[in-house]
Amino acid sequence: MAKERKNLENTGKYRVMVVALLFTGVVINSFDRAALSVAAPFIIKEFAIDAATMGVALSAFFWTYVIGNALGGNLADRFGSKTVVGWSAAIWSMFSALTGFAQNATHLVLARLGVGAGEAPAFPANGKIIANNFPSNERGTAVGVQSSGNRVGLALCPIVMALLITTVGWRLAFFITGGASMLFVVLWYFYFRDLAWEKSQAVSKVEKTKVPWKEVFTNRAILGIIVVKFTQDFLQWQFMTWVPAYLIMGRGFSPIMMGFYTSLAFAVAAFAQPCIGWFSDYLIRKGWSVNRARKSVQVGLQLLSSTIIITGYSDDVGVALFFLVVAISAESTCAGHIWTIMIEVIPCKIVGSITGVINAIGAIAGIISPILTGVIVKLTGSFQLALTIGGCSILIAAVFIIFVVPKLVPLELGCKPGEVKAA
Repeated sequence: MAKERKNLENTGKYRVMVVALLFTGVVINSFDRAALSVAAPFIIKEFAIDAATMGVALSAFFWTYVIGNALGGNLADRFGSKTVVGWSAAIWSMFSALTGFAQNATHLVLARLGVGAGEAPAFPANGKIIANNFPSNERGTAVGVQSSGNRVGLALCPIVMALLITTVGWRLAFFITGGASMLFVVLWYFYFRDLAWEKSQAVSKVEKTKVPWKEVFTNRAILGIIVVKFTQDFLQWQFMTWVPAYLIMGRGFSPIMMGFYTSLAFAVAAFAQPCIGWFSDYLIRKGWSVNRARKSVQVGLQLLSSTIIITGYSDDVGVALFFLVVAISAESTCAGHIWTIMIEVIPCKIVGSITGVINAIGAIAGIISPILTGVIVKLTGSFQLALTIGGCSILIAAVFIIFVVPKLVPLELGCKPGEVKAA
């Protein structure tokens, strides 16, 4: 028994296992999130619906995702991340598989509402796991690795779904991928142990988490991070929803070429995220303050992301593609790195609740950005203005990191004097 307990200590080997599980879950999460986008042309043809109707079905994911983030984060604080992530994965996998039974657009909307509700708690719960179990100088790497799973899933989805759809049809494709996602639930249940949560429950009885919302929404650091999250996510969802159309409609690419360069951009992002996370931690180990290391990396990535404006106005296709890949990679990386910043300042006991609300507000940009981009393209006949707005949006995020978000130190939100989250 003593030997078994020793094997469950929070060692480097344990933390590697945790990150591997989180990475796997995020890959599956993003794959199932993007699957409908790949199947959309085939579903439009079979259901005889127009693109606007399909747009509603695609956006339905965010309706429940926005609400579920805040609720899921609070549940993770109250009942532990293992329980919440397990149920989350089971729900989104089930509804993803149920998409294959859809007979009309209404069924698609219902399925996507379920996928959105299931996926919503995942990132706040993952953030809580990292905040509780990783020291500060390892959090950037941990967040970077698990966040890179998002881009790996986005890079794999077009290839895998296209192969399945052409061989067995779109319905069986959803049955297969949704069913395969259920295997992660089994893996999570048997192999994940949240040692920090178990230790806290062994010391004291479960207490209802009380979040001081008045303090939260009047805190300068939190308000600044909310604006950063929203403006970053505006560009993120513009990339995720409109880059394929931009390459075909704006640059005249074939579907095959579009798929190659889209996958390339997200593959580079998947590689960059853990590397930048490691570099941020490296700066801290070399003596930089947490504040200087995290903010310098974040602002640098935001400035690189804004080069999407060059893509919009460049007549040289090679130059446009280069900055497209740079911008997508940088934005994807800073989208993950903002989670490192959040868990540096928010008390561990309420990190799930607060990051859930922040992520929900960011998800509202996922509703606005695709619609606004589409309207601009329709009115102007070009992507230039839309990409400029996206680039300016993330420049606003950089301004807030520099001038609004104060020094990154653990906040005392709802804590008694001296009761601050562990670094």
